[in-house]
Amino acid sequence: MSAEELRAAIERVSVDIERQKDVLKKLETSKRRQLNAVLDPMARLPLEISTEIFIQCLPPFPERGSSHIPMLLLNVCNAWTEIALSTPALWSAIRVQFPRPEGFENVLEKWLQHARSRPLSISLHGSFDDAVAAVVRRHSQQLKSLVIFHDGRDYCNIGDPLRGVGPGPFPLLESLTIGASFTYKDVECISFDPNGTLSVFHLTPNLVECTFDKVSRLHRDHLIPREQVVLPTLRRLKFGTFAGFAGDDGDDGMLRYLTLPGLQTLFLSMSVSSMDDLTSFLTRSLPPLQNLAINAHSYVGFPQLEPCLRLLPTLTHLVLCAAGYSMPELFTALGPSASSLLPHLQSLRILRYCGSIPDSSWMALYRALSNRRSHFAHFTLRWAAHWNELRKPKVEICAAFQQLVSDGMEIHIGSGGCNFIQD
Repeated sequence: MSAEELRAAIERVSVDIERQKDVLKKLETSKRRQLNAVLDPMARLPLEISTEIFIQCLPPFPERGSSHIPMLLLNVCNAWTEIALSTPALWSAIRVQFPRPEGFENVLEKWLQHARSRPLSISLHGSFDDAVAAVVRRHSQQLKSLVIFHDGRDYCNIGDPLRGVGPGPFPLLESLTIGASFTYKDVECISFDPNGTLSVFHLTPNLVECTFDKVSRLHRDHLIPREQVVLPTLRRLKFGTFAGFAGDDGDDGMLRYLTLPGLQTLFLSMSVSSMDDLTSFLTRSLPPLQNLAINAHSYVGFPQLEPCLRLLPTLTHLVLCAAGYSMPELFTALGPSASSLLPHLQSLRILRYCGSIPDSSWMALYRALSNRRSHFAHFTLRWAAHWNELRKPKVEICAAFQQLVSDGMEIHIGSGGCNFIQD
């Protein structure tokens, strides 16, 4: 036998070995699935119970992959596969991170088909793939929750924030988040045409929660038509997110053109709108607002702040972040008088504060908190890290606040990890 014939014979043997390995692997998988089907306690449970167990294992937005639920359930045994494929709720949500392999749109379409007629929750992250967006568009009538986070690669200056997954309408959509997670230093936010941004509210008549994060106007000098958009269903509106309260980025200028009579939570970046805009919005909408966070970019005096707060008797949680608010007047207005502000306030957070507070104002704050101790739970005052005129309140003032803490109230006054009330 020549060397060439020997190499050919070895190659044939190698191919046969690989073929037998595949057969063996399939046999092992079959054996495992049959054993699992016999020994699996899930197989002995009523279908509705095993289904609920599977559903409870789901994250809010599952990812595709054999190591993630629900795909993982298909690799255990035939019984689990049948349960998973017959449970639409397992396939009604998905998180898609772009870029995806070629042909992923077929996988996504099959995934969503398993959801049947269930309302869908879809989260899209990265640089959009038109083929994948087309799949989402075909299911737009089923969308209940939609998250769109762009990486800025080719989505920085566009007109319509729902480009690709539109044109809508989205009759079932209750939760919408549009934002950016940039990896490019020269890109800071997504820019939208103001008319396109307002169109979001026209297309989502049942929207309950909406967040714009790192979103700005495409044309700063372009005027939005003065047509008011009335959306009675909207409960939570956030322009920017920053550690759970209002952030630096978010085109809140559209507040001028919104009327939201059912709004309960409002986060404002104050990057475009003013306190006058906020006052006009509250006067127009008269919402039962409970949570308000304002991140001012310039000094806000109490004469500008007070009219807004007077319109919010239902407010329970207030966050004032950045720049210099006029705290002494606010503390006095919160005092135990018949006309005191925010009678139902339970939590007040003042963050990144720049300013001094005299002893008389500390005592005014103490009287206000003491008068509200039956329902007030939390007060925070944190100075900005760069503020170099930080002065601890007098010992007797700290002792007064410490008495409130001993009665169960949470109080933090200081900077960073320093709390004058505990130290």
